[in-house]
Amino acid sequence: MKIAVYLGSKPGNDPAFAEKARETGRYLAERGVEVIYGGASVGTMKALAEGVVEGGGKLTGVFPKGFKGRRDVAAAGIEVRNLNPGGYPRYEFIETDDFDVRIRTMERMSDACIILPGSTGTMHEFFSYCEGNVIGEYRKPVGILNVNGYYDPLIEFFNRMKECKFIGEKEIDCLTVSPSPRELVDAIIGYLTIS
Repeated sequence: MKIAVYLGSKPGNDPAFAEKARETGRYLAERGVEVIYGGASVGTMKALAEGVVEGGGKLTGVFPKGFKGRRDVAAAGIEVRNLNPGGYPRYEFIETDDFDVRIRTMERMSDACIILPGSTGTMHEFFSYCEGNVIGEYRKPVGILNVNGYYDPLIEFFNRMKECKFIGEKEIDCLTVSPSPRELVDAIIGYLTIS
């Protein structure tokens, strides 16, 4: 089983963001799930990867060629690609031609996805994954880890889309929301097991 996890290249302003990312990675590894993520060594992506390593799981980073990170990070000369300098034996690094290919690669490789707090890139990946379900390209569960209410406005927005009849119940029945990494991961695994 493989789950794509989308999250931030920055740590955010709440220590809970990185803590929950690490906990999610560790628990996915403990459950025997291969984690596919954006391949970065910064932000909450770094915390997720560390959690997977702590749990002894398989980790695959998917990263666009030539990307040096956000402007402030690139200007500081910080290496943002997680090339596995520690030599973790269960790590694979995949380079893609660009961000669009990265998104499609992660969607294709995974059986489900989970989003954690992040920015516009996380939203881009999340909505792309959701749209694949809506248009019938695939039927894969989508989990939202709602750390300290971070995604309350997004959940409200989905309810508004449903209320206004732009989406139906069937189009969002693949969404699972929880503030707990364990509950969310267990729900996604359960969904995949009975599907």
